[in-house]
Amino acid sequence: MSVKKRDYGDFIVLIALACFTTWYLMDAIGASSRTQNLLLILPLSLTVLAIIALEIVIRLKHGTLLHPWVEGEPLYRTLPVVGLFAAYVLSLETIGFDIATVLFIAFFLVLKGERNLWMVVGFSTAFGLASVYFFAQMLPYPMTLLLLPS
Repeated sequence: MSVKKRDYGDFIVLIALACFTTWYLMDAIGASSRTQNLLLILPLSLTVLAIIALEIVIRLKHGTLLHPWVEGEPLYRTLPVVGLFAAYVLSLETIGFDIATVLFIAFFLVLKGERNLWMVVGFSTAFGLASVYFFAQMLPYPMTLLLLPS
């Protein structure tokens, strides 16, 4: 009789996220229970906990919470993506957040099998520059940008 391995990874991640969210909410309440302190933290924490609970209920209903172990993507296909991300992070200061982001998205698409050059160039440029512009406007500290005005 063979015993099937079970994949506990998804369940552990959900429980860890729920524990962290609960701890953060309790810590924020302990620091100050004033409305100004909890205006964003309380609704966001409750939303995250509700989504986690809903995900667990749905997976229990479908019987997929602790599904049998399935081999994932092989390591030789994962390591180039990890290396690409490391190169992206290390290049942010030297070539700029905007250029690095566009190049990261383009190379990631190629690594994942996209061969349509127009799709790679168009999507990486549009999405990369839009996300960089968004972060440049939202973050309170200056970022190295070469194409977009800072």
